[in-house]
Amino acid sequence: MEKKQGRILVLDDEQIVLDSVSRVLEDENYEVVTCRKGEEAVEALKRQSFDILITDMKMPGMDGLQAMEALTEVDPDLSMIMLTGYATIDSAVKAMKIGAVDYIKKPFTPEQLSALVQKVMDARKARFDKRYREDTFEDVKQAISSTLNLKEVLDLIVQGVVKVMKVKGSTLSLLDKNREKLRVFAHHGLSKNYVDKGPIDSSKSMGEVILSGKHVWVKDAASDPRVQYPREAMREGVASILSVPLIIRNKVIGALRVYTDEPREFSQEEIDFLYRFAEQVAMAIQNARSYEDVKDEYEALRDDLWDHFDKSGLL
Repeated sequence: MEKKQGRILVLDDEQIVLDSVSRVLEDENYEVVTCRKGEEAVEALKRQSFDILITDMKMPGMDGLQAMEALTEVDPDLSMIMLTGYATIDSAVKAMKIGAVDYIKKPFTPEQLSALVQKVMDARKARFDKRYREDTFEDVKQAISSTLNLKEVLDLIVQGVVKVMKVKGSTLSLLDKNREKLRVFAHHGLSKNYVDKGPIDSSKSMGEVILSGKHVWVKDAASDPRVQYPREAMREGVASILSVPLIIRNKVIGALRVYTDEPREFSQEEIDFLYRFAEQVAMAIQNARSYEDVKDEYEALRDDLWDHFDKSGLL
């Protein structure tokens, strides 16, 4: 059975409206529950969760605004759409204050209703994804603060990146002392064969952009000429790659990279979020001064890190 796109609660005192809205949305593979009274809608929401409420504004007894207020008390995350033949600025402002995200005016076409519901569902998903990223990021930061071992910190970061970004894998690479090669220090979600394929040449297109302090996005790793190991990417099942620079004292020291198993575009918010993880890496390396015997200057710190990982057999 095909998975439903979402669950929608429709509130209107006219049965013909309920029937027409249900027919349109069920054809779009939504699960639909209808109610003719606000009190019934409140009870329905108490019994099960819904993604979206579509409610008429003018109804006998509990009107649309009152119903929205009552339903919001039961589920503050419920996305709400006004359905009205009386679309005035005043009622729209009141509804928006309560929490309505949009409205549609009667009469409407099936296409208009479908488009609006999809728009609201997309916005709802984006809101929940953002909340998930924020909560998980805080969990990762707490986990990082509980250890003073640099290797553990870097591993926690790449694991957190995979979880938060919902991607196939992640790597954390640092430049060598000659700033010629990017070499993996931590990884998660990728095979050892792929990780050990070889260092990234910083003079290549992706490396050059990273050295300039900019992020790089590759939609198709198997065909993009900027990718240094396209065959290995294909064998690993890597589709898209997003890479952001690691920066300490305004100097690029490496890159934090994510890999997807399906072609994917990243929103600016997702890119910014990956930069936040990169900042955590930079902080962890800077804080290494307090618990690893390294010199004050960055060059010495970088060289010591390379020596430390090599001697430990971690590269």
